[in-house]
Amino acid sequence: MWRICGRESPISIWILHPTPLFRFLASSQVMAGKRIIAICQLGGEFETNSDGSLSYRGGDAHAIDIDDQMKFNEFKMEVAEMFNCSIDTMYIKYFLPGNNKTLITISNDKDLKRMIKFHGDSVTADVYVIMEEIVALDVSNLPASRSSRTTLSETVLPVDAPLDIVDGIVDDTTQPEVTLDAALDIVDDTNHVDTHMIIPAEISPIFSIVSSNEEKHAKGAQQWQNTITGVGQRFNSVHEFRESLRKYAIAHQFAFRYKKNDSHRVTVKCKAEGCPWRIHASRQKGLRESIADIFTGSYHAYCLRYLTEQFIRDLKGQFSHEVKRLMIEDFYAAAYAPTPESFQRSIESIKSISLEAYNWIVQSEPLNWANSYFHGARYNHMTSNFGELFYSWASDAHELPITQMVDVIRGKIMELIYTRRADSIQWLTRLTPSMEEKLKKENHKVPPLQVLLSAGSTFEVRGDTIEMVDIDHWDCSCKGWQLTGLPCCHAIAVLGCMGRSPYDYCSSAADARVMDTTSPLAKSSFRVLDIDCTKGQCASQSCTSNNSFGVDEK
Repeated sequence: MWRICGRESPISIWILHPTPLFRFLASSQVMAGKRIIAICQLGGEFETNSDGSLSYRGGDAHAIDIDDQMKFNEFKMEVAEMFNCSIDTMYIKYFLPGNNKTLITISNDKDLKRMIKFHGDSVTADVYVIMEEIVALDVSNLPASRSSRTTLSETVLPVDAPLDIVDGIVDDTTQPEVTLDAALDIVDDTNHVDTHMIIPAEISPIFSIVSSNEEKHAKGAQQWQNTITGVGQRFNSVHEFRESLRKYAIAHQFAFRYKKNDSHRVTVKCKAEGCPWRIHASRQKGLRESIADIFTGSYHAYCLRYLTEQFIRDLKGQFSHEVKRLMIEDFYAAAYAPTPESFQRSIESIKSISLEAYNWIVQSEPLNWANSYFHGARYNHMTSNFGELFYSWASDAHELPITQMVDVIRGKIMELIYTRRADSIQWLTRLTPSMEEKLKKENHKVPPLQVLLSAGSTFEVRGDTIEMVDIDHWDCSCKGWQLTGLPCCHAIAVLGCMGRSPYDYCSSAADARVMDTTSPLAKSSFRVLDIDCTKGQCASQSCTSNNSFGVDEK
């Protein structure tokens, strides 16, 4: 859902300057898997040879090193930066090794990985960038005049040369500037006159026909005057908004320029010098307000994957692919950091690369994506990828008729439900296998800890750090309990001293009994490893006899 904003939200555009860091020396080791050099070519033409093969002539060429970990959108953005072209109207194609007759299109991550795989024995791969031609205006939609060659507005400035693209902030090159002063040929059957036809002076049917056309187009233009009504108006997609804006500009006879133009937000300014008119539409703003209205009082987190993609788009520095990857690693470390102190350490690493990138992260509302600040419970799930499996099914079956596609997806869903049910019936633990494994890992951290017992529900646990555990509120100052829904090592130590089972303090989302009450779950045993339980300053007593808890440690 798209919404027009009353005013444009402040957006900082930063110029990033890389600083020499010793860790960059090891950046080449970060790359994993196959790497090739993509020779990207743009501006030339394909010619057909006598044997049916195609050859490419002319244009410019640039080289990019890519590997099987690179995302397709990252690749497109780097290509757009190099050639200073629009990412929205770009097609990327290549030839299979040994076959120069058929061009293969790259349209997603899978296609990019296939290209790298197909060129497994090669050091380089030729990639051809083809720009889609966009017709600026549909002349049939323009108001007609008494002349077949007319100018609609003499006061509007002419079209400028295409503007630059800077890392996802796209100017006029994505969509044509809507100018209404260019001379346009409006030719159809109604105003075409055979030069050999003699029309008596007293008969002038051509004028009545042109007049009829004028009325028809004028009525259409009048209807377009209200395609944009004001602040708060919503559109189903960015394409619908752009089309409505184009019609609105034609109806009101003015030209505009795209200042920002991507799939998430569009900002447009009137092209006339000194005109203050501006319009801004944002997908995020509409979603943010709609979600808050529908899910009142709930906490809402940002998807970390999409947030990092926006982070890369907004970076304007000339960073290599490896350096960007290092910054993303630090970004993820900051997101997963359980405490504000560890969060700050992670973003300080980014700050050493670029102060502007550091400021971008600080201003990106960490309250909605960082573990150390987010108030809700999401059990350490940081991305909204629940639909990826469904999308992959639809992508694999996209060539089928719609009825067959639906049947394929239905079969996949049935197979998935059956497989997962069959697997879950075999579980013999109280928690799901992944959660059981996490609880084991936390239990292995218990022996070095010392618990200071108290009469209340709050306990002090000493180890490498000093943490406070509140049993009644299922809370630990390390934040591990709250983030995963499982007792952390500090909580397990306290529960062991109290003779309680950690299973009773696990989130119901991790309980296998909730998944299927008919599963033959065995009675598990959980032996908390040795703990030093101290009451006040008294000598410690060993707490090793608790054999009534879940995971059996051997």
